[in-house]
Amino acid sequence: MINPSDSIRFTNVVSKKVRIHFNEMDATLFEFVEEIRKQKGMVKGPLFYSLNNVPMDEMMNVEMFMPVYEDSLSLPEAMSFHSYYSVENMFSICVYHDFEKFTEQAYRMLFEYMEENNLQQATPIYHVLSGDRSFPYMFVKIGAGPTIER
Repeated sequence: MINPSDSIRFTNVVSKKVRIHFNEMDATLFEFVEEIRKQKGMVKGPLFYSLNNVPMDEMMNVEMFMPVYEDSLSLPEAMSFHSYYSVENMFSICVYHDFEKFTEQAYRMLFEYMEENNLQQATPIYHVLSGDRSFPYMFVKIGAGPTIER
């Protein structure tokens, strides 16, 4: 079921942009969290990331985000600190098992929703990881606005 009224709103967010092969995603997310901990950051969560390209060559341009408790952190050059991170006017769907298979279905459903409602994609696709080891789930979110007729 699609949630037509969603957003992303967090304070004190660390981010990092990477270009990786899709098979490296889990390890890259883990390394990102470890990098934050090495900088004395206490993660608050949830971990989320944006997919900033269509990975036709299996390479993904990803920006990873992690809310932390600290109001500021001294970070390596490859990482950024945002005192506030917000994306409005989003719609979303929850994926709660077999992420690889059902994420593709979620994308299709979200793009069909945009078409049916005359919306135009305005943001990358965001993936917000939630749950725990016994019940992991993920929200797939896209920001959109009305299609502009020319």
